Amino acid sequence: MNVTLLGCERPLQEEYDVALLDLDGVVYRGAHGVEHAPEAIAAARAAGMRSMFVTNNAARSPQTVARHLTDLSVPTGPEEVTTAAQAAAALVAGEADESTRVLAIGGDGLREALLEQGLTVVDSAADAPTVVVQGFAPSLGWADLAEAVYAITAGASHIASNIDATLPTERGMAPGNGSLVAAVVHATGVQPRSTGKPQPEIFQQAASRAGGRHPLVVGDRLNTDLAGARAAGFAGLHVLTGVDGIGEVLCASPGERPSYLAADLRGLAHAHPQPQRQGEAWVCGEARAVVRSRELTLERAGGAVAFGAQPVTLDEFRAAAAAAWDASDAAGVATILTDVPDVVLAAD
Repeated sequence: MNVTLLGCERPLQEEYDVALLDLDGVVYRGAHGVEHAPEAIAAARAAGMRSMFVTNNAARSPQTVARHLTDLSVPTGPEEVTTAAQAAAALVAGEADESTRVLAIGGDGLREALLEQGLTVVDSAADAPTVVVQGFAPSLGWADLAEAVYAITAGASHIASNIDATLPTERGMAPGNGSLVAAVVHATGVQPRSTGKPQPEIFQQAASRAGGRHPLVVGDRLNTDLAGARAAGFAGLHVLTGVDGIGEVLCASPGERPSYLAADLRGLAHAHPQPQRQGEAWVCGEARAVVRSRELTLERAGGAVAFGAQPVTLDEFRAAAAAAWDASDAAGVATILTDVPDVVLAAD
C-alpha cells in the first residue's frame, strides 16, 4: 500500500469544514497551553472551520474539558468535546438490554457518560456487573483494578475506553490507561475491546456531532491520532508539538502516516504543497530528498547533506517523508530507514 502526503492549494481551514483536534500535545500540555494554539484555533474558527476536541482521556467530563480549554483562551462548550468515555458508553448502550449492569473503573467522566446513556452503573463486582468499562483516572489504585478482575473472572465482558500505554504530563510521559488495562489483562487473560483512538468510531462520532462532512484530524501521535484518521478514512494533519517527532514520522508505517505535516496548529492557516517524484528524488518546493542504500539525503545547493546533520525546513521534511515512505513501500517493509537521528525544524 503506497500512502504519501496530500497537497492542498488552499489553507486547510478553508478546505475542511471541521477540525477533530487532539488535546494533550496539540492544544495543551497539562495545565498549560501549547504555543500558538489559541490564536490558530481562533483564526480557523474565523475562517469558518468548526472545532471538535477529541480525547482519549476518559477521566474528565466534556464540561470539565471545555472549562479547561476556555481557561486557556480557547472558548469551548461541552458540545465541542468528544471523549473516549462517550465512545465507550455509546458502544455499551448499543448492545445493552434490560440485564446490562456496568462496572465503571475510571473517573467521573466515565461514570457520567455511562449514566447519560441511561445505563445501570454499579460500584462493585459483588453487584454482578455484566460488563466492565475501564478508563483512566489518576486516582485509580489496586482496589479498583481488583474489582475489575473479580468481575471479569466471574464472566463480565471487558471494554477499555482506550489503550494508550502512556500519557504526557508536565513532568514527562506517565503510565496511561493501556498500562492499567494491561494489568487487568495479565490477571484475567481476557483481551478487551477498545473504543478510543485509534478506533475509527470515536472520530466518526465526533465528526457527526460536529456536523462535519469533510473533517480533518489533527494530532501529535501516529499510533492513535493519525492511525485513527486512516482507519476512519479522514485526512490527518501531524503537528510536532507533542509525542512523535520528525524521526518517527519518517519511519511511519502506511496505516499511521499523516496526510499533511506542520510544526504546530498554525499549519491550519497554510496551503500544503504535495511532494512530487523527479527521477530518484522527491521534490517539494526547493527541497529535494532521496534515499540511497537505506540512507536519507537532502540535496541542497551546496551539495548533498545527510538528513539530520542540520535543522530542516518544513518542505525538506515533506520531501524526506515522501522519499522515506516511497522507499519503504518499494522494499515491502514498514520502514527502510535504519537510523534516523533527532531532527528539528529550522526557525521560520
